[in-house]
Amino acid sequence: MARRDRYGVARKKTKRNALFAPLSFVLVCVAVVFGMGVFFRVQTIEVEGALEYTPEQIIDASGIGEGDNLFFINHVAAGSRIIANLPRIENAWVERQLPNKLIIHVEESYSLAYVTWEGQNWSITANCKLLQALTTPEEMAGLIQVLNVTPLSPEAGAFMAVEPDEELKLAYLKEMLSSIQELGIVQNVSMMDLANAASPTFRYLDRFTVRMGPNNNTGYKLRMLMSAVQTMAADETGTFNLSDGVHVYYVPD
Repeated sequence: MARRDRYGVARKKTKRNALFAPLSFVLVCVAVVFGMGVFFRVQTIEVEGALEYTPEQIIDASGIGEGDNLFFINHVAAGSRIIANLPRIENAWVERQLPNKLIIHVEESYSLAYVTWEGQNWSITANCKLLQALTTPEEMAGLIQVLNVTPLSPEAGAFMAVEPDEELKLAYLKEMLSSIQELGIVQNVSMMDLANAASPTFRYLDRFTVRMGPNNNTGYKLRMLMSAVQTMAADETGTFNLSDGVHVYYVPD
């Protein structure tokens, strides 16, 4: 006979309750997972931010399809597939909206400059993603010509790779292009020369040569340049030296 406590409740029954509680929790978890697998199926997929590609192209590249389960989709992998398969997509991420909708957000890449490899010019983005080989002067119009840094086996959609001895040049190039884009002065820069990785130069407004100095405070240096140019006569030409990151030194031609 089961022993009873002072309230007359058998201890054997208490042990059964102790075993039943975790079993119930497991059964609830199984039911939840089963419900997630049966319900929350993708019925609608929308694409936002695309101009160069159609929504169908982006959805196909993501690998996501109607009927997929919202909770079992690998959002990171889907975004990575879009970026890898569509060269002009810079960034992509997936937003889930219950109960059955997905929104794919994309940011497209834009050509800012071009580099040369074995006589062939390749357009690149601000973070040095290779977009396409350029074959006509019209395609290069308005892009910044980048000298003395060479991509390795360029491929559309891949990020630019260089020889180990040019890694510092590539890092500086990314910093300069990103800052130039952020400040909205892409149209003012026509040529960038990275022959000296410690102090690249570029042409500004086709009137000034600018020496950047070490790779630091790039955005601040460019803002100093913009302010200094505003004080110049419209026909003045010369060289700016921004090397110390604090002062602007100018030598007229």
